[in-house]
Amino acid sequence: MRFFLFFIMRRDRIILGEVRGEEASDLLTSFNTGHEGGIATLHSNSCRDTISRLETMVLMGMEIPLEAIRRQIASGVDILVHLGRLKDKSRKLLEVSEILGFSQGEIQMQTLFSYDYKNGLQQVNALHHTEKLERAGITL
Repeated sequence: MRFFLFFIMRRDRIILGEVRGEEASDLLTSFNTGHEGGIATLHSNSCRDTISRLETMVLMGMEIPLEAIRRQIASGVDILVHLGRLKDKSRKLLEVSEILGFSQGEIQMQTLFSYDYKNGLQQVNALHHTEKLERAGITL
């Protein structure tokens, strides 16, 4: 199991490099401890697939109801960023999605930005949850 947890300068940010397996449960636990932010990387095909992959990796490490995992993801993750490689071998930001919450057994999310092969990155929706930004003194 590879598990890298780095504290940089201030210990109020959690940074975890490449989540591959059962350490995903540690990631969710860390993201739900009241820290002001964190970042982790994992491989998936889209923002929506990232949720499914994270659920699967948590289940690799422990037997816990799927609903509990989804609630932890919805509570601890705000934004998903999907980077990918295009046909021309360039890497691009392909999608940014916001986790809206947990409802009816599913994680609710919306796409904020999506990459269009003709026009580049396009805004699709406005950020719904702005409370954390406002607490930090940032207004949109």
